[in-house]
Formats: sequence, C-alpha cells, structure tokens
Amino acid sequence: MIKGVNLFSGLGRKLFCRFLLLSILPIIVVAILTYQYARESIKDELLKEQAFIAGGIKNHILTALNSGEYSSKFFASDEFIRTNLEKLNNNPGNTQAIKEFNDYMVYKTNLNRGFIETFILNPSGIVVTSSNEKSIGRNEVEVDYFNYGKKGPYVKDVYRDRNRGEYSMAFSAPILKKSDEKLLGVLVIRFDAARLNEITVGKNVDSEVYMSTYHRRGMTSEIYIVNKDGFMITESRFESNAILRQAVQSEAVLSAHSNGREFIGVYKDYRGVNVIGAALYLKKMDWVIVVKTDESEAYATMYTFKNRVITMVGICIAGVIFVSLFVSRGIINPILNLVKGMKKVAAGDLDFRVETRLKDELGQLTGFFNIMACDIKDAREKLLMLKDTLEERKEYLENVLRFANELIFTLDVRGNFTFVNSKITDWGYDAEDLIGIPLISIFHENKRKNDDHMIHNDFSRRLEVEILDKQKNVRNVLLSTSPIKNKEGEVINILGIANDITELRKLEQKLVQSDRLASIGQLIAGIAHEINNPVGVIYLYSTECMRIFEKITNAFEGISSLSISEYTQHLNMIIENLDSEAASKQEKIFLKKELLYVIDNLKEYHNGLEETYAIISKYRSFLCEYLEGSAKESIRCKELISGLLDFSRQKEPKMDLSNVNNLIDNILNIIEKQYRKEKIEVIRKLDLTIPDIMMDSRQIEQVVINIANNAVFAMKESTGDVPQREIPGKGKLTIGTLFHAGEEVVEIFISDTGVGINKYNSGKIFDPFFTARKDGKGTGLGLSISYGIVKMHEGNIEVESEVGKGTTFRILLPARGRKES
Repeated sequence: MIKGVNLFSGLGRKLFCRFLLLSILPIIVVAILTYQYARESIKDELLKEQAFIAGGIKNHILTALNSGEYSSKFFASDEFIRTNLEKLNNNPGNTQAIKEFNDYMVYKTNLNRGFIETFILNPSGIVVTSSNEKSIGRNEVEVDYFNYGKKGPYVKDVYRDRNRGEYSMAFSAPILKKSDEKLLGVLVIRFDAARLNEITVGKNVDSEVYMSTYHRRGMTSEIYIVNKDGFMITESRFESNAILRQAVQSEAVLSAHSNGREFIGVYKDYRGVNVIGAALYLKKMDWVIVVKTDESEAYATMYTFKNRVITMVGICIAGVIFVSLFVSRGIINPILNLVKGMKKVAAGDLDFRVETRLKDELGQLTGFFNIMACDIKDAREKLLMLKDTLEERKEYLENVLRFANELIFTLDVRGNFTFVNSKITDWGYDAEDLIGIPLISIFHENKRKNDDHMIHNDFSRRLEVEILDKQKNVRNVLLSTSPIKNKEGEVINILGIANDITELRKLEQKLVQSDRLASIGQLIAGIAHEINNPVGVIYLYSTECMRIFEKITNAFEGISSLSISEYTQHLNMIIENLDSEAASKQEKIFLKKELLYVIDNLKEYHNGLEETYAIISKYRSFLCEYLEGSAKESIRCKELISGLLDFSRQKEPKMDLSNVNNLIDNILNIIEKQYRKEKIEVIRKLDLTIPDIMMDSRQIEQVVINIANNAVFAMKESTGDVPQREIPGKGKLTIGTLFHAGEEVVEIFISDTGVGINKYNSGKIFDPFFTARKDGKGTGLGLSISYGIVKMHEGNIEVESEVGKGTTFRILLPARGRKES
C-alpha cells in the first residue's frame, strides 16, 4: 500500500475543485453576474460612442468623395477645356496651346487643396496636358481610370502613384464633343489620399482649438479605413507605413463587407488584440470605416472591481482546502496503485500485474488494466516484427533513390527542399547545400516567375525550366511535380523529378540550324532557278544579235575598202582634161581607159551596197525578235527581283479602324467586271454584324486581290483539265465575311470552283517561288507576301481544298480595338 495522499494528482485536483465549487458557487455566481452587468453597461455606452464617431466620419468622407466626383464632371464640361482639347487633338504640336492649357490645369488644381494634379488623356490614352508638365506624353491606356472614365464618371480607389511614389485617389470623367457626344478625351483629378488621414486621425496638435479634430483618444483608440481588398488606406496608430500594406481581415471588416451594413461589437483586430468598436460600410467605394478601442482600456474601471471579487473567492477557497485533505485520502489510494502499475508497464515491464481485493468499479478497472498489459505485450512483439520489415523496405527505397538516373526531391508547402537524392552531385551541389532553401533559389533569373504556377498548385505539373548549377552554368531541365496529400486532401509535401535535357536541347538547336541552312539553300536554289531561265534566253538572243551584227559589220567593211572620194577626184580630173582642147588624141585614149576603170569600181561599190542591204533586210526581223525577247525576259527578271524585295522588306502595317465589308465592296467594284468577262460568276456573302477592326486597308486589299486572282486562274485552268461542269460559265467565285464573337475574330473567306490543290502542294503554297501556273507568268511570291501581311496583323490564313472541286481560303483577323458597327 502507498502511504500518504498526493492532493495534486489528477483525481485529487478533481475532488478539490468539486468541494471548492460547492462551497463558493453562490458567491461566484453573484460576483460574475454583477461584473457582467457592469461590463455590458460600459460596453453599450462605448459602442454607441464609437458608432456615432464612425457615422460622422462617414459623412465627412462622402462629402469629400462627392466633391471630387462633382469637380471632375464640372471640369469635363468646361467649355474652355472642351474647345482647346478638340483643337489640341487636331494639332498636337501646338506648343503655345499646350502651355496655355497646362496653366489652366494648374488653376483648376489650385481650386481645391486636396487636388495634387489635374490632367487630360486623349482618346489614345496619352497625357496631352497636365498641371504637372512632367506627366505630358505619359501613356496610361491600360489604367482603369482611363478605361472606365471613357464611359462615365469614375472614382479610382487609393493607389500608389508609380511616377511620384505618393498615395492618391483619382476622379475621372469623359470629355465629350458638344455637337455629337463624340469622345474627345478623359479628364483625371489626382486627389491626395493623405487628406483621408485628416478625416480619420485629425490634426495632432496641442492647441485646445483643434483638439476636437484629433480622434485618437486615450492610449489605444484608433480610426482607419479599409478598402475592398482588405488593406488599410489611412495611417495606423500601431503600424508604420500601413497604407496599402497592412491587411485587415478582422470579423468587423469581413462582416461589413459581406453584409453591406454596420458591425458593432467586440472582436480581434489586425494585431490579434481584443477591441471594442464599430465598422460602417461605405457603399460608394466599397470601404469599411473602423472606429475601435482596446478592450483592456475600455474596461479599465472594471478591473478594480474584479480584483476585489477574486480576493473574496480566494479566502473561501483557503477554507475548503483543509476539508478536502481528509476526504480525498480514501478515494485516491487505490487509484495510485493503478498509476504505479502503469508506470511499470510504460517503463517496459510488461509482466507486472496489479493485485486488488476490491469488488467495486475500481476493482474492475484494475482487472481490465491487467488484461491490457497482456495485450500490449503481444502487440509489442508484432511491432518489432513489423519494424524489421519496414527497415528492409526503407533500405530498398533508399537504394532506388540513390541509383535513380533522375534527380528526385521533395519540397515542403513553402517550396523549400526537404530531401534530394545523390543525383544532385552531377550539378555540383551536395544534398546539405539545398536542404531548407527554396527551389526558386536555383532557378535561372528569367524563369523564377513560373515558381508559383509549379509549386502553389494542388495538381501535377510538367514543364521545362532553366536551373543554375553550382558553377552558375544554365541547365535545361524537364521538371515534373506532384502534390502529396493527407487523408483530408490537404497538400503536405511536393514530390519532384528533374531530368537534365541540356545536351538534348543543344542537339535540337543544331538540328534547327541545319534546317534553317537547308531552307536558305532551298530559297537560293529557287531564286537561281527563276532567274536562270530568263537569263539563259537573254544570253541566247544576245549571241544571235552579235552574230548578225558581225555579218553586217563584215559587209560594211567590204564597202568601206573602196574610196569614193578618191574616185570622185579622179573622175573630176578626167572631165577637166576631156574639156581641154589642147589634149592630144593619145591623152584622150588614156583618159577613156581611166574613165572605164572608175566605172568598173563604182559598179563594184554598187554591188557591195546591194549585198549589204540584202543582208540587213534578211536579218532585220530576227534582230527585232531577239531584242524584244531580251527586253521581255529582262522585265520578267525585274518583276521577279521586285517581288523578292517586297517579300523580304514587308512594311509594317499602318493600323486604322476600318470595315472589312466596305473593303470587299471596293475591291469587287474594281475587279468584278473583269472577272465577269472571264465568265466567272462573283457571289458576295457579307455579314452585316461585322465590327470595325484595326488593320492596314491597303495591305489587306492586296491579300484579297492576290488570292482572288489565283482563284480566277484556277477556274480558268479547270476548263481544260476537268470535264465541263453543269453550272453555267467557267466557275463561281464567292467572297464573304463572318464575325466569330466568341473568339473575337473577323473572317474573310474566298472560295472558288477551280481545280483545287493536291495534298503534296498544299504544304508549299506559302513558300517563296512556289507556283502551279504553267504559263510562266507567276513569280510564286503572291501568297508568301500575303501570308506575311496577315501574320503582321497577328492573324492567320487557313486553306481547305479538294482536287477537282475547288479551294477556300480563310483570312482570320483579330477584332482587337474593334468598334461595333
């Protein structure tokens, strides 16, 4: 038997507490009720006061917001602003007008001491005038007060200005043309968010005149505003730099946001401290105004009363202690024997048994304890056997991880390494280098933004990333991650497998380079083939022209060997001698011989001229044909090189809002008559719901005409290669439009009933110099240029074709920046 009673054992404490409760319960009940009544009375008064203060601040804030919103609408309707903005939109370079406009913005800004800056955005989102000249030219097309301000008055919540680093609000309103309500721009007023602190905190001064404006009373009272995202937008009494940094997810704020009405009561604030306060919902901005005081300060007067009650209760407890010493002894001793037995079993003595002669519930408890000891002994033996099995399994798994060809690792829920297998040594790291550090720390700089997508998702991911080894070399790694979840479905770890594919990527780059060189070689071969044909013809014609020129030249050389001037002088001399009376008969005979000699030479010269003329007459038509052929082939080379230059120097499109239906109508008005002469029936199918889209009308017109001309050529060809169709004429050309609203895409489709495109050629139709025309007139660059134009519009071209039935081209253009028609 164990001697003595331990009053501080578990059962001793229970008996002690029961005697204590039975003795002083009436006193405790009265004391608690009194304390609760006083507490609730003080609480009600405090809550009324907090709600009253919050209501006043709410009205003050609404006044400021309405004033700013009214000012933005009033400024936007200012005739001076409206007129000068319209002029400035028409002539953006008028520096004098900009200066006057800026001065007027400064004047408007100074009308309210809370205004920081007043500026105007043109319809393109560019600041064209501002009270702060440094803001002019800034692009704010993505900012919400521009996008919403175009539609109507808009108030932007408190934000940190990225240019000046100060906290602001923004009031915006559209500036509309007075005659047709056309948008001229958006007027924006930046409001100093620090003015909200003057409303919530007040002026912290010692002067009695302004004490009524200082709302931080006592040591813990505080007033602040929480925006719709749950962040403070005014200063905190307890946290520095709290604006847009301090999150507030207290019960009061969440209740006011979700229910849209005030919350009054006791709750834990953002510091985790119990406070008593009120939270009012400001519907206009989805804000919550919080007025609170720490519960400890609010109930300070109650603590003295509470201490007195505790003193009285303590005196009663001291009396009960002496009584409990005598009562608990007889109850606790049997239980202590069981405690002793449990300690023996817990120490490993599973053969120990507790003896008892009691027949009551304590005796039954002792018997059950002995049975439990036997069961524990059997279970321990089974656990030892299971331990051996688990150790073998553990060794097997460790070998799998050690000799695996991939890097295997695990991360905790924060993305830090908890295990890495030995494969990590291939990257220069030891496992101890990485345990406890985040996976993102070994990512290459430009890949760290993908970490959240990989780690903080509760589903498997497989992606390629760039990782730095210990020597700071970049490795291409195929990374696979899977979440490890517990029974409740919560992610507790992340399993990852990394496979180094750096060498594979290098090989792929070499293959891409080889393919690029092959493509360049194919392009050069195409250029050489296309230019070689006309150059060969020009060479042939030039050779023939040189041969003809040589024959004519030889003929002229024969003629030029006879000196006409010499014969003329000789003939004149003979005539003068014949006219002389003094000439003797013998001299006249000599002169007659000379004259006959000249006549023979002139006849020879005449025969040479006739022969030369015959040669020129014979080869004149050939020479003309050869020169015309050379000129024609030269023009073909020029067109080929011009098309190649157009293909290589495709101009950036000049984007403007245009209507595709109007574009199709204009094209068909020009070319439809020519197509009908070719017996081609032209069908229009225009979708009247097509919106205006951003595009370069001339370039898209070129694309449509190129494809339509190809379609007409294909239908001409079909009359010779395919049996005559049942439809009248040579074929049908269908040009139409569709608007895919769900995909935000405008489609232009061009269908023909020509010969179609076979599968072999369908993959090459957009390649440079590829043409199916047999007349030699095509350069093979039309579709290549068209494809480049559509791609520069961020669009796509799709082709559907069936041999013998026809082809359909679909030009898909994005409807970005579209204007509803």
